[in-house]
Amino acid sequence: MRVAIVHYHLGPGGVTRVIEAASDALTTAGIQHVILTGKPPESGWSVPLQTVARSSRPDASIYQIEGLGYLAEPGDLTAKSLVQSLLRAAAGALGGPPDLWHFHNHSLGKNCLIAEVVALLAAAHERLLLQIHDLAEEGRPINYALIPDTQKLYPVSDRIHFAFLNTRDQNLFTQAGLPPQNATLLPNPIALSHPALPTPHSPLLFSPVRGIRRKNLGELVLLSALAPVGTRFAVSRAPLNPDALPVHDAWQKFADRHQLPIEFDVVDRLAPAAGAANDFDSWLAHSTHFASTSVAEGFGLPMLEAAAHGKLLIGRNLAHLSADHACHGIRAGHLYDCLLVPADWIDLTLLRQHLATTLQSSYRTYRRALTTEMIDNTYAALFHGDHLDFGNLPEPIQQAVIEKLVIGDNREVLRVQLGSETRSAQHWLAEVIAQRVATATPAQLAPYSLPEYSKKLIAKYADLVRQPISPVDYLSASRILTAHLAPDSFLFLLSAPLKKCRAVIFDIYGTLLIAPADGVKPDPAADPLLREIIIRHGHSSPQSPSSELHAAVLRHHAAAGVPFPEVDLCELWRQILSLDAAADLTPLVVEIQQKWHPAQLMPGAERMIQNLAQSGVALGLLSNAQCNTLSSLGGMANCFAQDLSILSYQHGIAKPAPELFQMLAARLADRGIAPAETLFVGNDPLHDIIPAAAAGFQTALFIGHPDSLRPGDCVPDQILREWSDLRV
Repeated sequence: MRVAIVHYHLGPGGVTRVIEAASDALTTAGIQHVILTGKPPESGWSVPLQTVARSSRPDASIYQIEGLGYLAEPGDLTAKSLVQSLLRAAAGALGGPPDLWHFHNHSLGKNCLIAEVVALLAAAHERLLLQIHDLAEEGRPINYALIPDTQKLYPVSDRIHFAFLNTRDQNLFTQAGLPPQNATLLPNPIALSHPALPTPHSPLLFSPVRGIRRKNLGELVLLSALAPVGTRFAVSRAPLNPDALPVHDAWQKFADRHQLPIEFDVVDRLAPAAGAANDFDSWLAHSTHFASTSVAEGFGLPMLEAAAHGKLLIGRNLAHLSADHACHGIRAGHLYDCLLVPADWIDLTLLRQHLATTLQSSYRTYRRALTTEMIDNTYAALFHGDHLDFGNLPEPIQQAVIEKLVIGDNREVLRVQLGSETRSAQHWLAEVIAQRVATATPAQLAPYSLPEYSKKLIAKYADLVRQPISPVDYLSASRILTAHLAPDSFLFLLSAPLKKCRAVIFDIYGTLLIAPADGVKPDPAADPLLREIIIRHGHSSPQSPSSELHAAVLRHHAAAGVPFPEVDLCELWRQILSLDAAADLTPLVVEIQQKWHPAQLMPGAERMIQNLAQSGVALGLLSNAQCNTLSSLGGMANCFAQDLSILSYQHGIAKPAPELFQMLAARLADRGIAPAETLFVGNDPLHDIIPAAAAGFQTALFIGHPDSLRPGDCVPDQILREWSDLRV
């Protein structure tokens, strides 16, 4: 038997570990095989580019194939040419064409050609084992958009078999029309030979994962706030994907800000104890428990590895995995089904708005129509009576909940749901942390051992090789997508994070313009200049124009009757100079402000704005400003949409008035753009970032100039020390 194993890469990760285990099993069984990949491993296997490389496994070889790695644009490559490359490499390594192909994650959408490659091999009646680890339909709309022909995404014939990590996914495919005889459960193997490890006295809950979004880092932060004094939490590693880093880093900064006992990216960076090593094994040795708060897993390796390492697992239950474990008598740990937050702790208007925006983005990318009924049903499914599950809240709202918990000392309010029972989350957590005995033993993991995996894999290979040619049909990919888009399946942390902004709105002073911060006040030194300008424009000037203007501002503010009043300088000068209401004083105000409070462009701002405008992003302004402000921007002013430009003097109110941000949200809505798809950029924490975030906007704090810095504490999505830091 000759086997070709195909995967995008052999970098660090669960799939690579599975491929290594399969290679070991095939080598032990004397089955010739080749591994075809787009990216070789960084260590272990030695892989010269485009040549056969002998590995430490004498019967295995690896080929690196151009175009087989992650690929969004095909360039000159085609699926047919990639098939030919795979065939040549496999035949060259095996001394003849493979008897079967073993593809990992062919439908994940990481490569825009692979699904078609599999369809072509299926049409040629090749024998295929298609192993599903992850699905583009499950919270990966951007991946799904890279699959050009979903009609042929899941080919079916006697010569094609699907392998699944869990029963839930297997049942989902069979319910969508996959014949049961074409599906098998093939869970990942787990190494069982782990030495006994010392257990320290003080609790250390270790999460042995990379901190990607679906791992629900905010819930680990919340648990660290609820845990007994002296308890520590640690997350193993930061994400490898740079696109996943902002969420990880935001939680790290949030936890640091609130001085919570949790560390991130600890392995090879920090030591778990004084004098200890900082590697993974050291953290493992010093941990008392494993912690898992993930909202979605195909296999849930940490849930079983806790038993393999003799650790008690604490955290969130994933029912579909627990059900599979229970079939083997395994209880993975002390796990809750939901972490319940009172609904009255949450701004429900903001939650629904965030939900609608998230669904609109996902459905648009999945090429599905979204109805109001679907939004309503999904919103209703978020509720557990008068509570919401913390794990199914977007990160900004998760942070607000934790702040309410920490600042208000409301730790007794949160509850965990354990089946039909609910309990105080704080009391439950203290009880389970006090326990140290694992709920499962290494001996119970025999069904997940490498020998058991090897037996299943080789038996499936042998069965496939015996299959004769049969007609090729295709499973309804639409039914699989529909199942994942069901209202009760929605998870914020499985949705594409709303990073890509469709609009960027800027504050002006301190952000796009450098200007004196003094404002309007009596200024005897400036009065001669002001009198000269007023007289030149044909008006009689008061002796102290600056004092008259200051007094007029105070009168206006006193009579305004609103929390954040704003003046119109043209109107005030008309009053001071006793002019008719129809008099146009714009030229006078422009000259006065240019001479009295001169402004200059922030370095780099104009080029940045021009680049954004050329990218097609809608640009706007929301600023405390006057009629002279746009002229101070020069030609840059033409880049901003008139309907998205809100200047305070036009409306009689100033930032941080919520009404201005609500007005902006309404104007964006006319363009079909939601606040969550909009980035607000400003330099003032109290007047820009906090009110913009409260209105649902993404935020970026500009601190790139000494005159930009303003007092106040905030947690922006981005901090801009220079304009090149801006991400939209």
